[in-house]
Amino acid sequence: MDYQEYETNEHKSTTVSYADTFEQERPAVQLALIILWRIHTKRYQVGSRVFKSELMNELKVSDSNYKEALAFLEGAGAVVNEVVILDKVPQTLISRYGIQDEQTSSELQSNL
Repeated sequence: MDYQEYETNEHKSTTVSYADTFEQERPAVQLALIILWRIHTKRYQVGSRVFKSELMNELKVSDSNYKEALAFLEGAGAVVNEVVILDKVPQTLISRYGIQDEQTSSELQSNL
């Protein structure tokens, strides 16, 4: 009797890596990093509105964490009244949190 070998493809989760230390940060900072990552990868442009419901679905955080994230971003000069006013993330924030671009993020996923 002949046996054939079949390769099975395991489905891997497709999580996006926003920053080197993302999992170690508090929920409010994680939310801020998601927004900064979207600005960095040009998903948010100047004038884009930050929608609370969209972000709350992506990362289960409380309303106070959302407000804290907005305060962090306002202090960084990135967002005012839930509107993006920054077209480029400052290099200091990129290096401090290890914010990655999409190419680096996809390379990390392919290595998993």
